[in-house]
Amino acid sequence: MRQVGDYDIDDPKKIQGRDEVGLNDHSLAALRLHDALDALGDTYGRVLLLGCGAGRYVRALNRSRPDLHVHGGDLSLSALREARQRDTTSQYVALDACVLPYRDGSFSAVIFFDLLEHVPDFRALLRESRRVLEPGGVLHFFVPLEAEPGTLYHMLRHSARVPIHRWKRDHVGHINRFVAEALIRSVWEADFEVSHVRYGFHLTGQIHDIVDYWQRERAAGGDGTLPPRAVGLISRGVFLFTWRLSYLEDRLYGGRTLASGLHLTARAPK
Repeated sequence: MRQVGDYDIDDPKKIQGRDEVGLNDHSLAALRLHDALDALGDTYGRVLLLGCGAGRYVRALNRSRPDLHVHGGDLSLSALREARQRDTTSQYVALDACVLPYRDGSFSAVIFFDLLEHVPDFRALLRESRRVLEPGGVLHFFVPLEAEPGTLYHMLRHSARVPIHRWKRDHVGHINRFVAEALIRSVWEADFEVSHVRYGFHLTGQIHDIVDYWQRERAAGGDGTLPPRAVGLISRGVFLFTWRLSYLEDRLYGGRTLASGLHLTARAPK
């Protein structure tokens, strides 16, 4: 078992990126794929996708942009085994995103989704992304903003009844909580030029997320009044509405108000 803090990165139950995502899906993952493709624009050559998990975004990018050479990297050996089983044509590499095994200027773009919140030294990851990018290369990522004022996560930061931050640490290894302004500043300090920001994961998405982690905690034996079966039934009822509504919410509105996610595109200076 390999640990990052208390989180087992090779636990098969916690591997991300197993399901497929397509441009026509009505999902938040599809919106992230659209944003990544917009950020890539007329980029060509080699693209590094960090934190690829079992490879769904690598496969999706290959389908949408077969002209690119997409490399997937992850710390989890279990996730990479699954990625290689499902995709025998792409290159998948076991790596630490803070110490990338590539030469300077090796890639035209670096992309990642939901990764910075897991990385103890996220600034090192940004610096390494900058190092392996060629001049003018693209950085694009999505990251949750779980310390952003005005979000449910911020309001619940001291809650004993709904300890969402502990749940996310225990179940998916979230160790960093970001505020938009400070994170954007960190990207500039890593020698990038920020070219575009869009916000996402607004109120309905946050409700969906909190209910999801409530049912995960109860299913794992966490404390609570309602039995786990009842919690599961309530959660499924909530999800009937929140999943599609959160997609529509983010598709129609990309502003900062009530947002707990950030899509950011930047470039390495030429």
